[in-house]
Amino acid sequence: MAQLQMTNTDTKYKIRRIESTDVTSVAKVHSQSFSRQIDSAGWVSCNFKAHPRIRIFVAQVDEEIVGYIQWIEKSGFRKEVVLELEQIAVLPAWRNQGVGSNLINFSLPLVKEELANRGAVLKHVLVTTRTNNEAQKIYRETLNASVVTTIPDLFSSAEVIMLSRNISERS
Repeated sequence: MAQLQMTNTDTKYKIRRIESTDVTSVAKVHSQSFSRQIDSAGWVSCNFKAHPRIRIFVAQVDEEIVGYIQWIEKSGFRKEVVLELEQIAVLPAWRNQGVGSNLINFSLPLVKEELANRGAVLKHVLVTTRTNNEAQKIYRETLNASVVTTIPDLFSSAEVIMLSRNISERS
């Protein structure tokens, strides 16, 4: 299982695929990041079991999981994949320190590698998020995603759908 390690400022974090022993720690990050959602342990556990349709990667500092990202393949296994960045979360103490951007930048190549191993390529990346979510900036900067539509009152407020087209043509 390949692992990438990088340094951000003076803190070393490792971005790696989730392991079964990480589920409880990832559920902690989930519960602290998504207050409207319930049963974080159940949510993370069932998504962990859905690999390879759902791929989860974690950001780890020393022995602590400080964030995670969840990628989902849309509409079956295809040769040209539409991938959704379904969820990304970082513990409050680690926000605004580059963890989210690094989760995207270091996990996406691993997803692309797994797709290539089965003869598929990444076509587009889809992101759905609240209209007022500051993370839209990260999605624009890391994925070159742009808003394609807004859906009023989808969950607790309006949501935007962002899309990064033809991502396989970029590095």
